[in-house]
Amino acid sequence: MSANNKFPSLLQISRRALLQSGGGLALSVLEQKLGNASARAVTGNEPDWLTGREPAASGEWPRTAYRRYLVDTHIPDWDPVLLSHFDASKFVDAMVQGDAHALMLYANSHVGLCLYRSKVGHLHANMRGRDFFGEAVTECRRRDIHPIGYFSLIYDNWNYQNHPDWRMLPEDGYDKNLGSRSGSVCPNSPYRDYALACARELATNYDIEGIFYDMTFWPTVCYCPHCTKRFWQEHGAEPPRIVDWDDPLWRTFQKARQNWLLEFAQAVTNVTRESRPGITICHQFATIFHNWSLGQPLAISKACDFVSGDFYGGPAQKSVVCKAYNGLSQTRPFELMTSRTRSGKEHVTEKPIDELRTESFVASLHSSALLLIDYINIDGTLNPEVYKLLGKLAEERARYEPFLGGELVADVAIYYDKESMYNPDENGIHVAKLQAVDQCPHRDAVVGAAKILREGHIPFEIVTNENLERLSRYRAILLPSVLELNAEQAERFRDFVKGGGVLYASGPSSLDRFNKPAPRFLLEDVLGVRYIGKMGNKMTYVTPEDAGISKAIWPQDHLSYTGAMIKTEALPQALVLARVTLPFVAPEIGRVIGSHFAAFWSDPPALKPEPNPSVVVNSFVSGKGVWVAAPIETTPETVNRELVLSLLRRVIPGPLSFEAETNPAVEMTLFDQAEKSRLLAGLLNLEPQWPQSPQTATVRVLIPAGRRVTKVIAVPEGNSIAFEKVGVYAQFRFDRFESLAMALVEYE
Repeated sequence: MSANNKFPSLLQISRRALLQSGGGLALSVLEQKLGNASARAVTGNEPDWLTGREPAASGEWPRTAYRRYLVDTHIPDWDPVLLSHFDASKFVDAMVQGDAHALMLYANSHVGLCLYRSKVGHLHANMRGRDFFGEAVTECRRRDIHPIGYFSLIYDNWNYQNHPDWRMLPEDGYDKNLGSRSGSVCPNSPYRDYALACARELATNYDIEGIFYDMTFWPTVCYCPHCTKRFWQEHGAEPPRIVDWDDPLWRTFQKARQNWLLEFAQAVTNVTRESRPGITICHQFATIFHNWSLGQPLAISKACDFVSGDFYGGPAQKSVVCKAYNGLSQTRPFELMTSRTRSGKEHVTEKPIDELRTESFVASLHSSALLLIDYINIDGTLNPEVYKLLGKLAEERARYEPFLGGELVADVAIYYDKESMYNPDENGIHVAKLQAVDQCPHRDAVVGAAKILREGHIPFEIVTNENLERLSRYRAILLPSVLELNAEQAERFRDFVKGGGVLYASGPSSLDRFNKPAPRFLLEDVLGVRYIGKMGNKMTYVTPEDAGISKAIWPQDHLSYTGAMIKTEALPQALVLARVTLPFVAPEIGRVIGSHFAAFWSDPPALKPEPNPSVVVNSFVSGKGVWVAAPIETTPETVNRELVLSLLRRVIPGPLSFEAETNPAVEMTLFDQAEKSRLLAGLLNLEPQWPQSPQTATVRVLIPAGRRVTKVIAVPEGNSIAFEKVGVYAQFRFDRFESLAMALVEYE
C-alpha cells in the first residue's frame, strides 16, 4: 500500500489547515505558480528545463560511479556578492580535476532559496535570471559526469520566515530556534504540499539521474498545531510532554512521529518516481545511529534506492556504518559520504592526505561508493588546488574499482535495534528538560562489539530490526544491551538458536519489563537465566569459575564493569562460567567522616562472589545461548575484548570464513563474487596515526565447499601471490602494506 493510500486524507487536511490558518493566499499563490507541473501546455519554444520532456533516467548509474562529489551551497542572498561569481563551466572543471563519476548539485539549500528555475519556490536573488542548477547539469552532461540533484527538506529558512504557521514548534517555544541559523518546517503542515510540488517540478524538468533528499528527520519534537491536530485525530489524545518509556501514550507518540516521517519520505519518493521514471532516490540516512529524538525509522531505507549519509568521525566509525548500510541498502553500492574537512563548520582546513586516504579506503574495503564533500566559497567559486589533491586520491581508489562488489561474507552479526536508541536513565523527564538524550547504552554496546570483532578479525556485519530476514546468513548473533525486543522478534531469535545458531546477549537484552508484576527475559529459555532485578551500582565485577574465563582475563582475577549488573538466577541446565562480585563496600556510601570505604581511590571487590551468575552458556535445542550480566563489550579495554572473543570462539562452530594474523588495527573483509568464481579479500590499516606504520598479515580464506583454489592475485598490481592449502583454508601472506591491500582468490 502506498503512503498516500495509507493516509488518504493527509493532503486534504493540510490544504484545509492552510486555509483555516490564514494561509489561503500562500496556497493560491503556490497553485498559481505550479499550475500542473507535469501537464502544462508546451509550445515547442521553451527552454529544456521548462518543457517537462526530459527523457526517463536509466537508474543504472550508481553501479559504476564510485567517485562522487557534493559541494555544500547553503548560501543566502542578502548581499549581492553571494554566489555572484558562480561559473558552471569552471565549477564542473574542478570536478573533472577531482576525477568525478557523479556530482550532486544543489537545487535548493537549508536557506530555502531555489537555485533552479522554480515556479513553486522562491528564487535566489543573485541568480538574476540564470539557472545555476540547470547550467551545472548541462556542464556535467557535456563532461560525462552523472548529475544528481540535492534538495533540502524540512530545513528551510525562507519558508520558516515567510510561513510562520508551517514552523516546527518545540515544546519550549520558538525562542530556541530563533537564536540559531536553522529554521525547520513541519511535514504535517502545508509545507508538505510545497515539498511535493518542488519534487515534481525538479524531477520533471531536469535531465538528472538521481535526487538526494537531505534532512528527512525531526530536528525537534514538534508540538505545532498540525502535529497536535493529527495526533488527536489518529489517537484521541494530546501529544505527551513527558519522555516516559514506560508510558504507552509516549510510545504511541514516538511511533506516530516515525510513521509520519516515513509517510512523508515515501510520498516525496513516489512523486519523484512518477515524475521521472528510472530516477534514483535517496533520503538522508546519516541518522542511522542517532537517538530517538530525530524520529527516523530504519524503514526509511525502503524509500531509497540505496542508502547514503554523511559522517564526520574517524575510519572506525565509518566502518561500522558500512556494516549496517550493507544489509539495509536496496541496491549496491551504497554511498558513504565524508568531508574533506573535519566538519561542516570548518571551511578551509583540510584533513591530512594520509588520514583522508584511509577514510576513503573504508569505502573501497566495503565495495561502497564514496562521496566527498567540499564547500563553495561565498562568491560561488571553488579552490581548484583542492581538486588537484582529491583527484590524486581518486586515482588511487580507481585502481581498485574494477575488482569491487559481491556479497559481504559474515559469520557473526551484531543486532542493532533502532527502537533501543534512548537513555533509560532519562525517564519520566519533561521533553524540554532532557540533558543526556544522546547517551544511548545500546549504541555504545553495538560500537564496542564492532570494535571487538574487527580487532579479533571475525567476519561480521550488522543486522537490524528492519532486516531480520537475514538471520539465516549467520552462525552467531550478538544482542548488545538491547533495551527493546518484542515477542515476534524474540521468536525469530529463538528459531535461529533452535536451528543451530549461537546467540550472545549482554545486560538487559530481551527483557520484557511490561510483564507485570514480574519482568522477565523473553529469551529466558535460550539464555538459561531467570531475571530478578539489578545488583550493584557504580562498580561491579565478573569473577571466573571456569578455566577458560580465567585464561582470557589473566593475569587479572576479576574483570571490572563501571555500573550495575543484571541480577539473575541460572536455570538448572545452564553452565555458569562466572559470578557477580560486588565491591567490598558500596562505592556510594564512602565518606570522609568514619572512612567507611575499602580503599581511598578505588572500590576493590569483595572477598567472595555473590551466588548470581555473570557469564552463562546454555545449550538450547541445536544451538547455544551466551549471557553476560553487563554490556562488557562497551568498555574499550583489551581484557574485555579477549573475554568476549574467548566466549565466541568457545561456542561458534568453526571454521570461520577467514582468519588473519595481523595487528588488531588492521580490518579485514571478504566479498563473495560467486558469478566470477572468486573471493575478494581486503585489509585496511586503521591505525589512528598518520603516517601509519607498515603492516604485514597472514590470511587464511575458507575455500568454498567442493571447490579448489587455483590462483591468488594481488590487486590492483595483478601479480600472483604464493598460497598453500592449510586444512580447509587457502593461506597466503601480505608482506608489507601501509594502507589498503587486496587480493582475489580464484577457484574452480
